[in-house]
Order: sequence, then structure tokens, then C-alpha cells
Amino acid sequence: MAVLVEIREQAGVTQRELARRLGRAHSYVGRIETGDRRIDLPEFMQWCEVLGAEPVEVLRRMMRR
Repeated sequence: MAVLVEIREQAGVTQRELARRLGRAHSYVGRIETGDRRIDLPEFMQWCEVLGAEPVEVLRRMMRR
């Protein structure tokens, strides 16, 4: 999920910090970013909210790849 990594990095947030903000384990973020775990819609929405990203724009970026 390269777009999610880009969004996180653009926000200047580490995997550990994102995990903390999401109330999840660090490994949760890592598994999603490597594609070892799928992200469901509520998780995706929370991810975008925490990083200040517009969900529709994130989806557009994902669809372009």
C-alpha cells in the first residue's frame, strides 16, 4: 500500500507514532503498509483522519496505480 506509506511520510509521522494515534500495535501499521494485512473501510477512514488526509483523494491516488 505505497500510497498509505506516502501519506504517512508526507504527514511527517513514523509508523510507531501512527500506531500510537490509532491505538494499535506498531506491527499493525507495518503489516498494512507491506500488504501483509488488508485494511477495512473503518480502519481506512480512521487512518486518513489521523493523518489529515482526504479519503477520496487517497482512493484516487490508489486507483491511479
